[in-house]
Amino acid sequence: MYVKPAPGVLLRDPVTKQLLSAVPVEGLNVTVAPAEGLQVGDFDLYWVRRLRDGDAVRVAPAAKAVPASQPDKTSA
Repeated sequence: MYVKPAPGVLLRDPVTKQLLSAVPVEGLNVTVAPAEGLQVGDFDLYWVRRLRDGDAVRVAPAAKAVPASQPDKTSA
């Protein structure tokens, strides 16, 4: 699943121990979570608790770019 901190919330990444934020925070050294979110395990209890408490939000995974198909050039 993909998650990111809720707006206005600072979270500590349990792996890197760095503060995570959805936006830069003036005066603090924080890591800004990407808009597409951080990939974490579906059953990672830390993130499940953060989601339950409202400190993090679940983000839909970014769709992969699919090249547009070329229209068939058939003569009528």
